[in-house]
Amino acid sequence: MTNTLTEFQKIHLALISSVALWGGMFVAYAYLLPTVSATEIITIRFVLVSISFLIVFALVKKSRPKIPREKFGRLILLAAIGIPGSQLPAIHSQNYLSPSLASVLVTTSPAWAAVLSGWILREKLRKIQIAGFAIAFFGAAIVIIFGSGSGALSVDNPWGAALCLIAPFTWAIFNVLYKREFGDLDPFSTIGICLIIGSFVMIPFYKSAGNSLSEFSGSQWGWMIYTAIGGTVLAYYLWYWALQRLEANKTMSYNYAVPISALLWSWLVMGIFPSIISILGGIILVGGVYLTQTQRTVKRKGGNLEIK
Repeated sequence: MTNTLTEFQKIHLALISSVALWGGMFVAYAYLLPTVSATEIITIRFVLVSISFLIVFALVKKSRPKIPREKFGRLILLAAIGIPGSQLPAIHSQNYLSPSLASVLVTTSPAWAAVLSGWILREKLRKIQIAGFAIAFFGAAIVIIFGSGSGALSVDNPWGAALCLIAPFTWAIFNVLYKREFGDLDPFSTIGICLIIGSFVMIPFYKSAGNSLSEFSGSQWGWMIYTAIGGTVLAYYLWYWALQRLEANKTMSYNYAVPISALLWSWLVMGIFPSIISILGGIILVGGVYLTQTQRTVKRKGGNLEIK
């Protein structure tokens, strides 16, 4: 009984840790954007991530990738599309959308994952989970719209909305296909290869990103390193470790908690305290995520509890 429940708790602790680390990325970007563009931030971030993984692979023999040859081509294609595809559209869409609306659209990723999981992975989605997704999305909308200091939802260009929707859709496809194709492989080394491949896709932006390096202050370098090590290497490892052990649609539902994590980081680091209504939205959000995690039954098998 204890071992089964402990494993269950570890999975969700890993997901909560990933959400906390990703929330800090928003504060990091707030300190970096006055100096460099969003595209340059992503480019520098993935180069640092690639270097980090290569160092680990060189020093730690057990961490080196062991990817079957027949799967390597699929991994290259998935990484080349999924890694930049889940980052660049969301960032560039903010040229056309208000930040609040862009963030709301990005949080549709779990909904996409639920549909794709049912189609690709044949995972059955129950009514209580569907209700949980809807409640969590409602809570996320409250947090983002009212917690950001502006409740305006404006679309300056309809193509911007379409562009923004590419990001959560691509992120969901990446997660679902990763689970199906590479769920039996070591997550750390496999994701490391994905991120290294993603950094090669960003080669067209290397020159402009390199020119901006001299403009970084000491603290900005600290935040940039955080985006690479904390917000990417560690967060992705924890995320995909959990994805190997939990249904894809349930894992993706944790994306709803990223906005409240970002608000907490903003309060602790930048002194921006969330409003009462955004706190209420956070409670609704957590309640919705909880509903998506409810188990069907708990049956006793032999001397152990088996969670179904």
